[in-house]
Amino acid sequence: MAKQPPKKRRKKSLLKAEQYDLIAEAWTHYKSYIGASDDDEEIEEEEELEEEEEERDIDEIFEVVSLLSQLDIQTKKMQKKCDACDVFNTDSFESIQTILPIMFSMTYLHIANHSMSEELEQPPEYYFEQSLMYWPENPAANSLLADYHKQMNLGSDMTTICDLYVKAATYAGTVKDAATKFCDASSEKEEDRFNLKEMVDILVMGGALDMSEEDDDDEQEDEEEEDEGDEQEFHSCSNVEVTSSFMAAMLLSCLDRHDDALVQLQKFRFSHRIHPNVWKMALGSQDSDDKKKSAIDSTVMFEPRMYHSKEGVLPQEHYNRLCKLFAPDANYWDQSDYNNRGYYSYYFDITKKTRNVVEDAIVNHLLPMAERTLEEGHKSPAPKIVGAEWWVHTRPHSANLGHPLHFDTDEWLLNSKHEVSHPIVSSVLYLTGGGAGAGSTIVFDQTPDATENATQVWLSEPTNNHFMNFPGNLLHGVLPCVGGSSSDSDIDKNRLTLMVGFWTRDVTKGMKNRKLYGPCGPLPPATKEHSWVMEAQKKVKQASGNEVEATALKVASPAWETIDYPDDMEEESAPLDVPASLDHQYFVSNAPHCFTTRLFSKDNCD
Repeated sequence: MAKQPPKKRRKKSLLKAEQYDLIAEAWTHYKSYIGASDDDEEIEEEEELEEEEEERDIDEIFEVVSLLSQLDIQTKKMQKKCDACDVFNTDSFESIQTILPIMFSMTYLHIANHSMSEELEQPPEYYFEQSLMYWPENPAANSLLADYHKQMNLGSDMTTICDLYVKAATYAGTVKDAATKFCDASSEKEEDRFNLKEMVDILVMGGALDMSEEDDDDEQEDEEEEDEGDEQEFHSCSNVEVTSSFMAAMLLSCLDRHDDALVQLQKFRFSHRIHPNVWKMALGSQDSDDKKKSAIDSTVMFEPRMYHSKEGVLPQEHYNRLCKLFAPDANYWDQSDYNNRGYYSYYFDITKKTRNVVEDAIVNHLLPMAERTLEEGHKSPAPKIVGAEWWVHTRPHSANLGHPLHFDTDEWLLNSKHEVSHPIVSSVLYLTGGGAGAGSTIVFDQTPDATENATQVWLSEPTNNHFMNFPGNLLHGVLPCVGGSSSDSDIDKNRLTLMVGFWTRDVTKGMKNRKLYGPCGPLPPATKEHSWVMEAQKKVKQASGNEVEATALKVASPAWETIDYPDDMEEESAPLDVPASLDHQYFVSNAPHCFTTRLFSKDNCD
């Protein structure tokens, strides 16, 4: 049975003292819910009581609703048609009456967050509506609502989601300035029984803005500051502002609103961004720069190309088997712990007998195309391919934010000896989810040792059962999905790709510890724990490959745009920190060296 909030109590005429009693009780419940109880002796229960604690927590927040519902709380919807950012200031925190709508808004936001993962009486949309009714400028509510629409694929178009992030980013900056000024005005701002500064700290700074406190490493510095009378508690930027600004910049770029994106990007002090023409070409609104197709740098071994045929590059039965093996609900993803594990792949010797449908597809159908690429791209005899490394990626269109720019490398050699080695040919087999706006693969004419930025980008639009090849030493990644397949099939709503790196040497030689589900790892044993391996071993009827053609990819130039800053831009404000989980290096600083730096960092992402 769905968890139900208590019935709203009927409003009645209350004396001021009675009102304050209700508010004080509600505030106590709220602080208990977020773990900010005044009782220093309160100790959390043991692990076996965690479920009871969670039940108590949501009861606490429902009790806040029950208590505050007895009060006549004015919503913060603006009476005048004006920009909220022009009117939100320290006056918004000057009394308990102006803070109560913020408290009610944050209470409903917590319930909305619960309702996204558990069944409550009302759907999440209802609780978001209530939260924004009481405080339309709530940065966290606007940002989380955008996340919800994006993740749940509720039919909202990208413009709607993007505008929510823009609102969240704009409101976060305005609210942060007002809240900081208010809290810095005095150490304690009290009204009768309420410490208003504490309420703003908890509700706004720690809640609606999610402002991080200084690290423990700076504790000694904090103590010195306290000795000097500096009582500021929050020292870094708002996590809501950071995430919302970055998401807004990314989605605005996808929507071809590059001037608006620039406003968000300047907050991070980026030096370069992928040129707007690249985004335009991915949207189909920019033609390929044919003049650049023949101007290939000497470091580029061959020009990236797409193999295709009317029937597809794989025979139909083989293609269907791969789509089924790696379907969104297939055993592979859970058994390999795909969502929680770092980069992992499988390597095999192509001269040996194939063991499964994946290896069979690679050796009998994809390898001949890779060899053809090398032969046609080399004036001298082409290098001999001896091994193949493969891995797969799946992303639902609704939550596909692309894939970071990176280089394909021998991960073991890179991590153990700090040496860079690449496959001779990198490739992508597009399995499902292809179509316009499904997230173009982008390949730059840039290698790890480049001292200048790339001058051009090749774009590969995903098309089911097509096979793209490019030199393995080039920088590449995937742009976010802005459309995708129009098919009603659930399987085609995921962008599914099989990547293959073709090597001219056995990369497993010298590996002291070849880990299961690690880079160039072995194939797992065919056991119940890895039943996907048994499924892959089922025989597929051999069929001759379809006759394929190779065509050059679309080319965009220039590849990067320098970000300029106005002379009067405020230098006092510190740049926002780039959110690591979202940093796909579509926007960078210190290009091109940042890509090599990231390659050798512990966080390098393939």
